[in-house]
Amino acid sequence: MRQLKKVETRRLFESASVLYPPQCEIAFLLQSFEEPLNVGSVFRIADACGAKELIFSGTTPIPPHIEIERTGRGHERRVFWRHVPRLEDALGLLRDEKYSIVALETTSESVCYLEYQYPKKLCLVLGNESNGVYSSTLSYCDASVYIPMYGKGPSMNVH
Repeated sequence: MRQLKKVETRRLFESASVLYPPQCEIAFLLQSFEEPLNVGSVFRIADACGAKELIFSGTTPIPPHIEIERTGRGHERRVFWRHVPRLEDALGLLRDEKYSIVALETTSESVCYLEYQYPKKLCLVLGNESNGVYSSTLSYCDASVYIPMYGKGPSMNVH
C-alpha cells in the first residue's frame, strides 16, 4: 500500500463521482457562528461533499477574513456563499427554492443521520457553537438529525 500521488487521487475521485453520484442537492445554513475558523472548516466540508452553497445568517463571520482563509485553504473561493443577515429571511428563501430544511441537532424528534431518508434538495442548519440550533429556528425545520457521540462529550464543533 502506498499513498496516491495528486494526479492519481484526482482520477480516483473523478471515477468515484461517476460511480457514486450525490443523492441530493445540499446547502448549509450557518446560524450565528462565533468562530471564523469554524466557518473556514465548513467551506472545506461543503466543497468536499459538493454542496451547492453556504448561507450565513446572523452574526456568522463572512469572507474576506484572515481566519476563514487560513482554515478554508482556498475552498472559500470555490463554494458559492451568500449572507442573509436575518435568519427568517434565509429560511424563507430556502423554502422558496424548495429545500427541505433539516437541523443538525439533538431534539425530541431527531433521527440518526444514518437512518434519515434524505430529500432531493436538502439544507442542513448548523447551529451556533455554544447554543446549537435555536428553538425558534427548529420551528421552521422539517426534521432534525443527529450524529451519534460515542465518547463522553454530548456534541462536537466543526473544527
